[in-house]
Amino acid sequence: MYINPSEYGQVFSEIKRTSSSHSTCKLILFVSCLNIDSICTAKILSIVLKKNLIQYQLIPVAGYADLKGHYQKLDSEVTNVVLIGCGAMIDIESFFEIDPNDYVIESETSPTINSEDLDFKDQGPSFSRKIYVLDGNRPWNLDNIFGSQMVVCFDDGYIDENLQKERESFKVLVDASDHETSDESSGEDSDEHEVIEDEESDEGAFQEDSDGSGESRKRRREEGEMKRLRKQRRKELSTSENIIESYYNQGTAILTATTALIYALLSTIGETSMENLWLSIIGASSLDRLHPEVYDKIQPLFQEEVHRLTPTNVSTERTADSTALTIDKDYHLFLLRHWTLYDSFFYSSMVNSKLNLWTDDGRKKLHKLFAKMGISLSVAQQKWLYMDITVKKNLPVIFNKYLPLYGLEGIVREGFIRTFGFVGQLSAMECVDALAALLESDDRFGGNGKDHNKDEDINERIEEKEKLWVNNFWSSWDALNMNSHSASSRVVSSNTNSLTNALNIKKVKGYDLLMRGLEKAKEVQQIIFRTGMSVLERKLMKNLRLYRLCVLNDGSIPDLAMFNNPLILTKLGNWLLENINEIEFSMLATKGDKSFANALKPLVLASLDPASDTYLVIGLAPKYPRGLDNSARAKIAQNTKDKPYQHDFTFMTRLNTFSVAFQRVAASSDAKVRINSFESSIIEIRKDDLSPFLEKLTLSGLI
Repeated sequence: MYINPSEYGQVFSEIKRTSSSHSTCKLILFVSCLNIDSICTAKILSIVLKKNLIQYQLIPVAGYADLKGHYQKLDSEVTNVVLIGCGAMIDIESFFEIDPNDYVIESETSPTINSEDLDFKDQGPSFSRKIYVLDGNRPWNLDNIFGSQMVVCFDDGYIDENLQKERESFKVLVDASDHETSDESSGEDSDEHEVIEDEESDEGAFQEDSDGSGESRKRRREEGEMKRLRKQRRKELSTSENIIESYYNQGTAILTATTALIYALLSTIGETSMENLWLSIIGASSLDRLHPEVYDKIQPLFQEEVHRLTPTNVSTERTADSTALTIDKDYHLFLLRHWTLYDSFFYSSMVNSKLNLWTDDGRKKLHKLFAKMGISLSVAQQKWLYMDITVKKNLPVIFNKYLPLYGLEGIVREGFIRTFGFVGQLSAMECVDALAALLESDDRFGGNGKDHNKDEDINERIEEKEKLWVNNFWSSWDALNMNSHSASSRVVSSNTNSLTNALNIKKVKGYDLLMRGLEKAKEVQQIIFRTGMSVLERKLMKNLRLYRLCVLNDGSIPDLAMFNNPLILTKLGNWLLENINEIEFSMLATKGDKSFANALKPLVLASLDPASDTYLVIGLAPKYPRGLDNSARAKIAQNTKDKPYQHDFTFMTRLNTFSVAFQRVAASSDAKVRINSFESSIIEIRKDDLSPFLEKLTLSGLI
């Protein structure tokens, strides 16, 4: 079952009613622990639940195996389960091995959810447990939205607008399945009856023919009509199967932010606030680098909310208690307000790709750009805090004048800025970078991880890694306690004992923890740049016919251990795609060649974990160069006639077909592959199996 925003409030009232208990916790929140958007969504929901005095348990999960393991341990009295950042693309009843009949209760039909739009089903029974899905990953699993009443999916209107064909096809196949089940249940008696009928028919036809009766002609017409109807039915079933197969084979994408869904819920129940809006903005902003179309779609809506919730008669003068949220000039530069102007330019992915900073010519261009802007390198290399205030104030004007000469038109843009009293200010994008670094860090083992025995059980290694991710989830969770700051200095200075201090450091929250994350983010970005530069200089990326391939292994990459984290590996892959696409688009434009579709190839990036002899493999969809307008994208889509569905999903998003291809190839090969991530285009594979797996992938025709 699915619901639209107009029904969110009714569903929340139902969750509240069925979760209220003085003795046991009846509400469980499962949260994807490596997803900033999901973390922010869970944070918002937890605030609202506490305000409504609803008990809940929050469980971060690292992947499907973790999710299923936790679900199967749930107490039978749990009435509501909410999946945040996961669940949209799997058949939930099948995955959790649920028989809905076991949860049917004898009571009045639930009045809260309107299912009139599901015209092939009635309202159905009430259940002692409901599963709710808040997930921006697509495509929806059709069994969840059209075939289950125990599962409730939060949709933003996409289903009604875009999935009518799939809905009708699903209905046809369900009806056919029910009909077949009914036929099978009749058993042998039905077969005997058909045989007797046939014998009588043959005998009757002989008598009628001998008598010259017209009854035989009538029977033949009826039989002909039955054959025609059966043929039409088979054709209809075949067409429906093809529609459903094409739907699932089109690939995956993120189409909305879960924070946008939860904020829509807040709007219907009257719980909007500046704090909840700020968390929603951070969640949506986390999609900007990998899914800019999603962020661009949501940003104007949040801008309207900022204006609506900001009092017009409040002084703009900053005080110790200021927590203002404003819309101000922001920059598409990496941590500009917390680094130097030069480093911010140098390590920004957008500037990297547009100027080819990994080459000597690119760095010369950057120096020339600063000279044109009238900013000396000595000034550009000063910390932002100590930089000349006049230069800082004039930067938007300077940038707008000179950056377009280098294809950097989008550097200056509007952003969301939050004030933390006299302590400082952070933009939403800076919070995203800080939270990402906290999720990526491995401080327990000295930064890059500890040494492992190669004979160590791989399952133990996986369990250890997932425990680290869950631990990092809680660090990010604490960083979102925005009212907490300056805790670290107070805690550490209160006790000189080193062990006590080490334990107390964990209590750092809010702004201070975000600042710690920003420092880590700089380190990670420098490593990504060095690694990406090494890959391009040494030509470690292969340009295959259908996709690009890059394999990172021991001996070729100095910081290899860093890339055992899917977040960091995805960042590197995104950096490589942006740079390669800019290079090829520039070359084609220089030659006057307009066939840009050939330049837009997906990327397979694999990183070796020497300790377990496995590769972490990610598949990334092609990226349009930043600044490419929709008309140019449409032309590229027209050139990709063999797989037009790769440009589907409303606003020209390139879909990730690796999510389907990896699963198909893994199922049809002997390769030892582990597919556990909620991002189905991320897999783990044995070292020796990588080459044959990639060969089958190339020949599969699925890319």
